[in-house]
Amino acid sequence: MFDKFFNTWDFFAIEDFRYFLILAKKNFKNLTISTLMVSLLVLFISLNIEEKFRSKATLVISPDESNLVNIDEAYSVESIQNRVNNQIAILKSEEVIEYIIKDNENVLEFEKLYSSIKVNPITRIFKKKKNINNDYIKSVLKNNFTVSNLPRSDVLVLSFVSNNAKISQLALKNIIDSYQRYEVDTKIQITNYANSKISERLKELALQMQEGEKKLAAYKKENKLVDTGNVKQLKIKEIQSISNNILESKNKKQQQESDLIAIKAANGDVDILLSIKDLNGRTEISNIKNNLSANENNIQSLLLIYTKKHPKVQQAYELKKSLNKQLKKILEEVIEKKVFELSNLNNFMNMSKINLENVTEELRVIEEKEAGLLIFQREVESSRKLYETFLQRVKETNEAQNLQVSKLKIIETPSLPSLAFSPKPYKNFISALVLSFLCFYGLVVYREMNSSVIKTPEAIEYMKIPQVGVLPKVTDIKKGYHILQMFLEDNESNFSEAIRSSRAIIESKFKKNNSFLVTSSNPSEGKTSYAFNLSLSLEKSYKVLFLEADIRRPSVLNSFYKFDKEILGLGEIISGDAELNSTIFKVPGTNLDIITSGAKRFDMSDVVSKEQLKKFFDILKLEYDYLIIDSPPVQPVSDTLILTQSVDHNIFIVRSDHSRLLSFMSSVKKIQNVGAKIDGIVINDLDTSKDSYYYNYYNYDYSSYYSKNA
Repeated sequence: MFDKFFNTWDFFAIEDFRYFLILAKKNFKNLTISTLMVSLLVLFISLNIEEKFRSKATLVISPDESNLVNIDEAYSVESIQNRVNNQIAILKSEEVIEYIIKDNENVLEFEKLYSSIKVNPITRIFKKKKNINNDYIKSVLKNNFTVSNLPRSDVLVLSFVSNNAKISQLALKNIIDSYQRYEVDTKIQITNYANSKISERLKELALQMQEGEKKLAAYKKENKLVDTGNVKQLKIKEIQSISNNILESKNKKQQQESDLIAIKAANGDVDILLSIKDLNGRTEISNIKNNLSANENNIQSLLLIYTKKHPKVQQAYELKKSLNKQLKKILEEVIEKKVFELSNLNNFMNMSKINLENVTEELRVIEEKEAGLLIFQREVESSRKLYETFLQRVKETNEAQNLQVSKLKIIETPSLPSLAFSPKPYKNFISALVLSFLCFYGLVVYREMNSSVIKTPEAIEYMKIPQVGVLPKVTDIKKGYHILQMFLEDNESNFSEAIRSSRAIIESKFKKNNSFLVTSSNPSEGKTSYAFNLSLSLEKSYKVLFLEADIRRPSVLNSFYKFDKEILGLGEIISGDAELNSTIFKVPGTNLDIITSGAKRFDMSDVVSKEQLKKFFDILKLEYDYLIIDSPPVQPVSDTLILTQSVDHNIFIVRSDHSRLLSFMSSVKKIQNVGAKIDGIVINDLDTSKDSYYYNYYNYDYSSYYSKNA
C-alpha cells in the first residue's frame, strides 16, 4: 500500500523540501488541532495512570567447578551462555516463587505494603481493587520480574517493576534470597540422593570384587599356576634351542648329501676327491695320491728301458692296482659312514621336530592358562579400582554436603528507587507532540502523493521549474467554436489572453529560431490545444511551423481541418516516402504552416536516432522563427524521450484537478534520466474561481476593456 509513497522519494532532490513546506502550510490548522488534541490526551492519561518503580540488582554466576575439565571450557562463549540460560530459567521458575510464598513473614509484609498504597481516583474508576492473597502475590512476582544478561559475560541484571518502590525492592530481595535457598536445597537433595545411590553401588562392587578374587584363586589352584612367567620363558628358550638344532642338522644333512654326490661323480679320480671338503683332510687318501703319482712316474721310467711285459713293469702295474683297490675301499668306507650319518641326522631331525611340537603345545597351553588368568586378574583389578573410585566419591559428596553455596554472587544489592520511571507526563507530552504531528503530516503527504491531483501552481513549485503559462478553465465555449483554435475564434477571451501571456514569457525567456517541444504525462491534459493556440498567437509576428510528432495515433489536425489531399506527414518523412515540401500545409486564414503526423504508424525510437531528429529540426529552424512540436505523452510511449533530447526547449503541460502528482514526477524523472530537461511548465484548465489571486487576475472582463478603448 505504501510502495508508491516511498518510491516518490526518488523524485526529490535531497536539499529540496519546499513541497513539504507548502503542504504543511496548507494543512497547518488541521495539523495543529489534531496534534494538540492527541498530545493533551496523552498528557492527561500520563498524569492519571499509576506510577511505576523499578528496583535493580546485579549478580554474577560462578562456574560449576565440579563439572569443569579445563579453563578454556569454563570461559568459552558457549559454556557461559549455557550457564546463563540455566540460571535465568531457575530464577524465573515456579519453584523459586513458591519459596517466597511459603514464608508467611514475606506474605504479611507484601500485604502490609499493598494496603498502604494510595490509589489514584482515575485509576480507581477503571481498575478493580485486588484481593491481596497468595495467588495475587505469586502472579505479581512472576509478571513483573525480568532478567537480562550482559553480552558475552556471566553477569545478570535483575529488575522488578511495581507501583510501590518498597514493594519493588522487597520483591527483588525475596527472589534473590529464595533462589539461593532453592539452589542450596536442591544441591543438598541431589547430594543426598547421589550418596544413597553411590552407597548401594559400593556394596554391589564390594561383593563383585570378592567374587572375582574367589574365581581367580580357584582358577590358579585348578591349573596349578604358581609362576607361569618363568615356565613360559623356559619353554620359549627350549623351543629356540630345538629349532637351532634342527637348523644345524639340516645344514649337515645337506653337506653330507652334497659330498656323496660329489664322491660318486668323481669315479675314483683322486684329484676330484681331494677337492671335496670332507675328504681333503684325510691322510690315507693323500698318501695313496702320492704313491699313485710316484708309481706312475716309475712306470714311465721303466717303459723307457723295458717293455710292458717286463717283470719290473708288471710289478709296477700290480702296485698301481693295489693302490686303486685301497682307494676304493677307503671311499666305500667313507660313503658307508656318510650314509650312516645321514640316517642318524634324519632320525635326529624327526625326533627334534616331534620334541618341538610337544614343547610348542606345552607353551600354547601355558599361554591359554595365562590368558585365562589375566582375565580373572583384570576383572578383579577393575572391580577394585571402581570400588575405590566410588569410595572416594562418597567421601567427596559427604564433604560437599556441608559446603553447599549458591552459584549466584551479588554485585549490587536490590536498590530502593527514589523516582518513578513511568509515567513521564511532560516527556510523553513532547513525544506525543512530535510523533502525532509527524503521523498526521505523513498522512497528509501520503494522501497528496497517492490520491490527490495537482490543483494549483503552488503544488509543484518545489520542482523549481519556471512557469511559462497558466490557462484558465474554459466552461463556456461558444457554439461553433473549438478549443483547438480558440485564439482565432474568441480572441478576447480569458483563454486567449492567457495564451498571449504565455507567448510573452516565451519570447522574453527564449531566443528565436529554436525548437519547442510541448508534452504532458498522459493524454487529455491539453498539450495539443496549448501548442496549437500558442502557434496561432506567434504566427501574427513570426514565421511559425507547427509539427505533429505523435506518430502512434491519427493526425488530430487532419481530422479537424479535413484536408482534401492524401495525408503526408512526419511518418512519411522519417520513412523516406515523402519530401519535406509535400508535407507542409497552411492553416486556413493564417500564415501558420503545419506538418501532421501522417499516415505511417511505428515506434520512432526503432527507426530514427536523436541525432537524425536534431538535424531535421535544425533544417526547419533555418526557415522558421519558431518550431512548435506537439509530442506524444511521456507515460504511454517512449517516443517522447527521444524527442526531448532532439529539441532546444521542452514545455510540460499540467492539467489542474486532473494531472496526478506521482505521474507528473515520474515523467519529469524520465526526461531527466535521458539527459534532457524541462524548461517551462504550463498549468492548464485552472479553476480561477477557487483561488483569489487567479480569480482577480483572470476574471477581469477583457471584452469590456476592449470596448472601453474602442
